[in-house]
Formats: sequence, C-alpha cells, structure tokens
Amino acid sequence: MMTIQKTLLATVAFSLILAGCLGKTGKVHETNIIQKVSSDSLSVLPGSDQSGNAATDVSAGFRLKGRWQRKDGSYYLQIFSMSADSTLKAGYYNPNPINVESGEWTQREGKLFIRVILRDVNYPGSTYVLEYKPDKDILAGNYFQAVDGITYDVIFTRLN
Repeated sequence: MMTIQKTLLATVAFSLILAGCLGKTGKVHETNIIQKVSSDSLSVLPGSDQSGNAATDVSAGFRLKGRWQRKDGSYYLQIFSMSADSTLKAGYYNPNPINVESGEWTQREGKLFIRVILRDVNYPGSTYVLEYKPDKDILAGNYFQAVDGITYDVIFTRLN
C-alpha cells in the first residue's frame, strides 16, 4: 500500500509541475515547446513578443540527447528524443536493458524536468524525476525505487 501511495504522490507532484506550464485554456504555452536544433541538441522555443513576432531564443538550449551515467553505480539513462507533445523517448540500463514504460518532460520557470517510469521485473513503476542543470551539464533529482518504497537523491553525468 505504501508503494502505491508514494508512486501516486510522485505522479501528482509531477502533474502539478506540468499544470504550472499550462495556460487557462489547458494548452501548453509556446515557451514550453521544444524544437530539434541539430541531431544532438534541443532548444526551447520562446513565445511571441508584443508585436506578434517570434521573440529571440534567450536560452542556451537544452542538450539532453545522449547517454547519462548515474554517479553511484552502473546505471545508464539514454535519451533518444524529446517531442513537442512532452513525450520523452528513453532507455534505461542496469547494465542490461530495463523496460521504460514512459517518459515525459516539462519546462517551468526556465528549468527543464524529465520523468521516466520503469516497468520491468524488479522495477514495478520505479520512477526518476530529474531536473536538467545546464550550468553543470547534469541531471539531478530523485529515484523512487518501487520494490522497497524508498526514494533516493541521484545525479547523472553526461557520457556523450
């Protein structure tokens, strides 16, 4: 019962972050849409200025595509792509492949967050909620280990 409650709490928390990115109409603002800039980088598209013209992209871009290693072991997160509909395609390895049930991303107040849910043997809904920190080029956040119902602070560093 406790595991289900923690998974539900993590889902609600992420949903609240996502809801903060929605306008009154329930649609994602233009500032929350990402565009593929090159095969290896993503950039957040800005909204329009008051004249209706596209504003200049003030972000350095979010370059997440690639392989990331957790600092405390041989756990790897591979980010393959991010779509404008907030879908994140990812792989997870420990060191063998673990099934990724779903992945999603959201942006709030200039910060990019991702959530990856695992669904495999010994990973019944284990969940990563991570923030990309461009100044350090790391993914940092929490890992909810569903089997034991324990949440860990984790950091991933870029391998490529």
